Amino acid sequence: MINNQIKQIQSLKKTKFRKLYGQFFIEGVRLVKAAIDWSSSVKEIYCTKQFYHLKNSRLLFADIDKNQIILLSEVQFKKICSTKSPSGIAAVCMIPKQNGVNLKEDKWLYLDRISDPGNLGTILRSASWFGLKSIALSSNSVDPYNSKTVRAGMGAHFGINLYRDIDLHQFSKTHNIIAADTEGLDVDGYNFPKQSVFVFGNEAHGISDENKEAVQQSITIKGQGVGESLNVAAAASIIMHAVSKNK
Repeated sequence: MINNQIKQIQSLKKTKFRKLYGQFFIEGVRLVKAAIDWSSSVKEIYCTKQFYHLKNSRLLFADIDKNQIILLSEVQFKKICSTKSPSGIAAVCMIPKQNGVNLKEDKWLYLDRISDPGNLGTILRSASWFGLKSIALSSNSVDPYNSKTVRAGMGAHFGINLYRDIDLHQFSKTHNIIAADTEGLDVDGYNFPKQSVFVFGNEAHGISDENKEAVQQSITIKGQGVGESLNVAAAASIIMHAVSKNK
């Protein structure tokens, strides 16, 4: 039984199996605690016997059904982890079922073909921090439940709503579609419309030609020093901060 569970967890390293099972894998105390505290998506918790019997672990497991906790040997635990020095605890979580886009939600982020898992995770982390909870991803974006994205998100996945394979044009009648670009209105002093979608494009190629057709306005972050442009995750974080101050 345990060996079969280990094999299934190992398969979650691949996108097709995450989609097949509707599950993703998380590692480490911080991520598992975030999953327990902020969501009901935890299916099973895996930990080493040594971790389980640590004094500090009792608080972590206080509200967990003991049937959800599966103890593994050190050797077994290392088989399911991708980090070099696993902390002794991990979990399998359910990927939330995707409902239709709620056009009554005022503020959205739209991520157009973001390809780097670390960038995507950082954007999700900032979105959670600044209270922008509705995130739409275009087709061809990196899987948001990729292990690198989940680690970079630092628990953000449990505090936001993710929508995959979304067509930007469906927001055209209800929202102001605003692109982050190297040219546009200065984000400082910009009066953000109440119902807005903020579009961030691919790291190398920017916003796709198809999605540019839907963009109604562009904003930019004026630099004071040298450099071609900001990293997309850095730019997104700055703009989200400006949006949060403008509420």
